[in-house]
Amino acid sequence: MAHRFRSLILVLALLLGAAQAGETLLVASTTSTEQSGLFGWLLPKFEQATGIKVRVVAVGTGQALDIGRRGDADALLVHDHAAEESFVAEGFGSYRKDVMYNDFVLIGPRSDAAGVRAAANASSA
Repeated sequence: MAHRFRSLILVLALLLGAAQAGETLLVASTTSTEQSGLFGWLLPKFEQATGIKVRVVAVGTGQALDIGRRGDADALLVHDHAAEESFVAEGFGSYRKDVMYNDFVLIGPRSDAAGVRAAANASSA
C-alpha cells in the first residue's frame, strides 16, 4: 500500500512541474477513486503545500480518457490497463503508472458450507 501511495504522490509531484502557485490543475478520475475519500484527504494538503488548486472531475474511465484525449485534463486516474496503454501509445499521454489497485475479499463463516476455500479463484467462489 505504501508503494501505491508514493506513486500517487509522484503523480502529484510531476504535476508541480506543469503548474505554479495560484494555478488550477484538472484531474479526470473515476468516480470510485473520488468516492473513496482519497482526494478529500490528500488534496487539501497538496494545495496548502504548493498553492496549486486541484479540481477533480469524477466520471467513468471512458469519459476520463475522452477528456484526456481532448487535452482538457492535466492528469487522469482511471482503471482500464489496456485502454490506458492505448491512450499513451496513441500519443495522448506521456506515460502510465500504476497508482492503486483493488483487493476483493470473500468473508463467510469458518465452517465454509459453500466450499469457497477449495475454489480456484474468486470468480468461481
